[in-house]
Amino acid sequence: MVSEPARLVITRDHPQDIQDRPVYLWIDGEKWDGVLRYGKTFERELPPGPHKVKAHNTLFGHSVDFEAKPGETLRYRCENGLTPGGIVMVLMLGVAYLRVRLTRLPD
Repeated sequence: MVSEPARLVITRDHPQDIQDRPVYLWIDGEKWDGVLRYGKTFERELPPGPHKVKAHNTLFGHSVDFEAKPGETLRYRCENGLTPGGIVMVLMLGVAYLRVRLTRLPD
């Protein structure tokens, strides 16, 4: 018997996102085609079981591990924003590091 696939949805729409810098995604070590830009959503079916998603903005990365159940839809929000103290860096240097974060959204 084959299990129903799970669905992974990653959206980049956080109101405090800088809306700059591309974000690249990897699922279980495999690069997901395309760039997750602000306002975009990526969706993909996954087999049930353990998985790891990594987001990287070419400066910083963030990974999450999760267990996908048959037929489940897992939703994550990707945010590409300032690091703590980032506004001070902008004021002093004119640049800042942008961190990327993946946050699980409630069902």
